[in-house]
Amino acid sequence: MEKRILLYILMFSVLALTAVSCNDDEEEEQETSVATYTQSSTAITGFNLIDNSDILANLDSVFFTIDLQQARIYNADSLPKGTDISRMLVKLSYPSCHSVEVSISNAERMRDTTFAYSDEDTIDFTGEVRIKVTALDYVTNRTYDVKVNVHKMESDSLQWGDVAYSTLPSMHGKVAKQKAVEKGGDVYCLMNDDGYYVLATADSPASVWTKQEVMFPFTPDVRSFAAAGDAFYILSADDGELYTSADAINWTACGVTWSTIIGGYADRVLGVTGGNGAYSHDEYPRRAGFAPAAVDDGFPVSGMSNIAIYENSWGSSPIAFCMGGVTATSELVDRAWAYDGNGWSILGNNGIGGHEGMSMLLYTTYAVNEDNWDVTAYPTLMAWGGRTEDGELSNTMYVSRDMGVHWSIADSLLQLPAYMPKVYRADALVFNTTMTDAAAAAVNGALKWRSMPSPEMPVWFNMAVPAALPQAVLATRSSGISPVTEWEVPYIYLFGGEDLGGNTHDTVWRGLLNRLSYKPVY
Repeated sequence: MEKRILLYILMFSVLALTAVSCNDDEEEEQETSVATYTQSSTAITGFNLIDNSDILANLDSVFFTIDLQQARIYNADSLPKGTDISRMLVKLSYPSCHSVEVSISNAERMRDTTFAYSDEDTIDFTGEVRIKVTALDYVTNRTYDVKVNVHKMESDSLQWGDVAYSTLPSMHGKVAKQKAVEKGGDVYCLMNDDGYYVLATADSPASVWTKQEVMFPFTPDVRSFAAAGDAFYILSADDGELYTSADAINWTACGVTWSTIIGGYADRVLGVTGGNGAYSHDEYPRRAGFAPAAVDDGFPVSGMSNIAIYENSWGSSPIAFCMGGVTATSELVDRAWAYDGNGWSILGNNGIGGHEGMSMLLYTTYAVNEDNWDVTAYPTLMAWGGRTEDGELSNTMYVSRDMGVHWSIADSLLQLPAYMPKVYRADALVFNTTMTDAAAAAVNGALKWRSMPSPEMPVWFNMAVPAALPQAVLATRSSGISPVTEWEVPYIYLFGGEDLGGNTHDTVWRGLLNRLSYKPVY
């Protein structure tokens, strides 16, 4: 009998647990059903400005992101500065519902008010605008924050932001000469530091540096330090002999003498040999059949910028660019030269004025077509700094969107901040960093970068991001549904540089252009 009672109790317990489990499942299903109904029955599925050429042409083509998770609606690409957004007409799309109400507060033109939505009533977006959608059950509702972003800049040009600086990664704090290069995704900074030669390495200029002294068996020309393929190269300051190393610590003579190292290209380093007005192109290691050839008139034999490499899917080989420099007749070069893997060619016909010791890099700039609001990303050569023909230093930024053929002075918003010192012979590098909210906070807090002010920016981000970004990030940005948790930030780093007296600036400047940095939400 006792066994039977125990069996009944056990059976009852199992049935009770099953009933509880079923009830839990039903409650979860009901909660999911309610949540799904709430979002679907109150979803705004379309948001467009109604065209009004008196305000701005093609307003109806401006793209708005609808973030259903955060209940936010906004245009990622801001309208031009000065656009009047106080009298906008809006076309909404939404499911059958009980009501749609627009609330406006703290606006410049309209008083605080709430009214039933109509596409014939203007909305003042200079204030806080919210749209409340109430479902047919009269109870379920959702309120959306709506933002029409307008540039606070004169144009759609890029603008410096998040500018900071730190000291060079030295050991003794007395840097007389330095050179920074990138190799294999890492950064290497060689310095003459209080009479010692110090090599600092890191996987990014914003990371922790590993430092060690290097015992050279010769006196190195620190500014000639270069990387190509799997090797490093440097010249002897005494006789110009070329040396190579696999680790930048142990050096071996190459058996050739050069006057200048231009930079690395693929698996070889490019340079100039000769002197006394007679110079030739050279490379190491030499390709089969290669023989040094005299440089063309006007080619820089020293003082050229660092090399920038451009690669594309339709080109047969990468293109290397250098800007400015000093010719064999001691004239300053005012144009760019390009190397295609076989030979050098001068580019364009519009000089920027002679410069020596410029900094150059390949970056991304944008143009907005205000007829249809398409945003186009352009690979852009940027060159700045250097000593000019009048013997002074300049910080003027020049840009070329056609790979060095035509150059122009960059828009004022692309120019370097006024507080950055004028230098020449500074090394410009770009390092992409996948940023997250947590990583951004860690970078700003853990590293000893001194932040500098930047002009106020509206909250915006370009939906047409560079092709180099991971597809997962692109999908997250374009959907308008999933929250963004990571994004690519291509920081520009500027190492050292010298004044006219040859004194090295003990600084590393870090900056980026805002369009390439902001998350695609506000």
